[in-house]
Amino acid sequence: MESVLHVDQVTGLSREQCTIILDMAKNLQVMADISQADMFIDCLLPEGNAAIIVAEAHPNTAQSLYRNSVLGQIAFEENEPGVLFSLKTGKPVIGSRGLTQEHIMMQQDIVPIIDESGVTVAVLIKEQDISQTIQNEQRVKMLTQTNNSKEKQHVIQSMIIQEIHHRVKNNLQVISGLLRLQMRRSSSEEVIEVFRDSVSRISSMAMVHDYLAQNGIEEVDVAFVMGQIATLLVSSSSIPEQHIDVAVQGEQLFLPSNRATSAVLVVNELIQNSIKHAFPSRDKGRIEICVNCRKQMVTITVSDNGCGMGADLSSPVTASLGLQLVHMLVEEELQGVLSFFHSDKGTKASITFPIAGRVME
Repeated sequence: MESVLHVDQVTGLSREQCTIILDMAKNLQVMADISQADMFIDCLLPEGNAAIIVAEAHPNTAQSLYRNSVLGQIAFEENEPGVLFSLKTGKPVIGSRGLTQEHIMMQQDIVPIIDESGVTVAVLIKEQDISQTIQNEQRVKMLTQTNNSKEKQHVIQSMIIQEIHHRVKNNLQVISGLLRLQMRRSSSEEVIEVFRDSVSRISSMAMVHDYLAQNGIEEVDVAFVMGQIATLLVSSSSIPEQHIDVAVQGEQLFLPSNRATSAVLVVNELIQNSIKHAFPSRDKGRIEICVNCRKQMVTITVSDNGCGMGADLSSPVTASLGLQLVHMLVEEELQGVLSFFHSDKGTKASITFPIAGRVME
């Protein structure tokens, strides 16, 4: 979530220079989501011996490096030499590596923000977790030291798989970020909702590829990714005063990437449906996702304790675009069955589909 200080009150900058910084800060959240990195804007304090963090945004598309807000904190030269160097010289600092307070390897990129006269008024900072990159570098180093050709082939294949999924994930995040930018330019609530739905679908697919990139395998822990998606959807889509709890229960379920993507998209649509329609006049609610595996069959249920829905949910003809997508994915991609159960105590959607090749329990 992005936060901004009153720049004019903490720096010696002019009104025009403050406006440049505030305009940049408006897009900080989009940049954080696209790059999957923490983004900051730092300004030099009037004394010139330290900087202050005047804006921050933490990604909705990845784990932040920070547990708490650092807005308003002072950055001294001994701790942030790159930031002070860029502020004083107007030169970028790219690729600087270091450890966070939580001992996570991160890369810091610093780019100066210049006014019309060429004066550096602030710096834009990107900080990104590079733990996986460091691990890959260490694996490459080990490869050069081994004579085992089979081991080399296995490691190289694993790294290629990871890199492919990493690039797919990045491309999806770029598309998502572009849609977010376009969404901000629209004044139509209907158009904004279409963009928001599209962003959530793309983000769901990106999370599947992110999991595969992180783990270097071709199967996805679907329950884990569903939990991540549910948390993101609730935090980004619900009304600010509304509190919706999300719980994922049941068993681990590993699926090949193509089937995992279909299952995740289905759950994405069902959660969105609950967020939009189940709690119209309530300040709190609960959504539960349950994964149940029995022999070669899987049942995933998404239920809420909302106001209940109409009977048209079960018909792909009268359903919304999102629910039409659910029907298509369940029937054509998962080769499964979709069922809805609704009452004044809430709505439950259930999808049941077979897993080919699953060992009988």
